[in-house]
Amino acid sequence: MAINVFRNVTADLTTAGATVYTAPAGYTGIVLMAQFSNITGGTVTASMFLNKSSVLTSIVTDYEIPSNDALGALTGKLVLESGHAVFVSAGTNSAVQFTMSILETEN
Repeated sequence: MAINVFRNVTADLTTAGATVYTAPAGYTGIVLMAQFSNITGGTVTASMFLNKSSVLTSIVTDYEIPSNDALGALTGKLVLESGHAVFVSAGTNSAVQFTMSILETEN
């Protein structure tokens, strides 16, 4: 019987960026939703990448988000095999919050 676990990830983004989620060994992570929220009064940028075996593939790069607005980074689902990760960054420190919902299913 497959085991399914729902997870939520949140992060305050920086210009250095960070890995916010890595699919654990023996599981596939299905990203159901990923959203950037601009919490400032000015326009900021945000980026999201799939990290697959140390190769970054852009999902969204330097997307401009107007003041006090949000960006849904995905138009569909993103499947992460074991060891694959999501890396996010912002153009300004402490200006963007990131939220992601994941369904992990046992392989």
